[in-house]
Amino acid sequence: MRKLVVGVDLGGTKILAGIADVNGTILEKKRVLTPAGADPDQVFDVIIECATELLKVYQVQEEEIEGIAIATPGPLSFPEGVVRDSPNLGWEQVHFKEELIRRTGQRIIVEKDTNMAVLGEYYFGRQRGCSDLLYITVSTGIGGGIICSGEVYRGHLGGAGEFGHMVVEAGGAICNCGRSGCLEALASGSAVDKRLGQMVEQGQGQGILNCANPGERPGPRELGIAVRQGDEEARLLLSQVTRYLGIGIANLVNIFNPRAIIIGGGMMLGLKDLLLEPVRTYVYEHVFSLNREDLIIECTSLGDDIVLYGCVAAILNNKNG
Repeated sequence: MRKLVVGVDLGGTKILAGIADVNGTILEKKRVLTPAGADPDQVFDVIIECATELLKVYQVQEEEIEGIAIATPGPLSFPEGVVRDSPNLGWEQVHFKEELIRRTGQRIIVEKDTNMAVLGEYYFGRQRGCSDLLYITVSTGIGGGIICSGEVYRGHLGGAGEFGHMVVEAGGAICNCGRSGCLEALASGSAVDKRLGQMVEQGQGQGILNCANPGERPGPRELGIAVRQGDEEARLLLSQVTRYLGIGIANLVNIFNPRAIIIGGGMMLGLKDLLLEPVRTYVYEHVFSLNREDLIIECTSLGDDIVLYGCVAAILNNKNG
């Protein structure tokens, strides 16, 4: 009998659902927009509709389903599956797991998206089985997941892994969290968007602007194109981003002493050829020599599906759900 997992990556703007076998082979995916306003009841309906459609495609029998795993933006209480206070979704105290069990009758696991991602790496990535592993996503925001001694580390209340909110420049740019100098405010996709917007308003960055489609604002993609074309303003901006990422990751290396750091997220993967090696070099030059020994820093091999792989891993990792 087949053993299958339904995984759902719930984001503030999109929902990615997939069906996979327990070996990590993703059989089918479906991407839809997150309902405007992200009302919990509407989101529950969409998730169930997506899952039902995927199961029909493969003519899946109920007894073949090992479980349904949902990845949500944090903060999240685990294993209760309560979304506590999520700025990305605008939710407070949503009993996600309880409601989905009530609606489906299935085994449900709800986990923070970055924890799902690090589980995906631990089970299916190039460094699978690495007992001390950090995953960092560099996308619209910055966050991460932690494997410590072979287990997901969530912290006292589930708030571990908020890497984007470590301060890397005292008095620096204001972050969405309300503080200043956070890594996310200086090196994320949204930070690049904001800085490019300021440059355009000041009459700067013409080489970057020329890389954008007419009428569109430049972003990380256009920044990368301009750097590859030799634009000096683009190069300087990217070097600032690289430095801040290097500072943040070096701090994490000195705190956790991981064997491997895996980096993903839309901005990192889109600018991999420009970001990875300079970040790696900065980190190697700014950490304790002991912590540098055997340290691996690389981009994820799981691409945009990393959280879906993590959903499969979460079911395998929590046999008793």
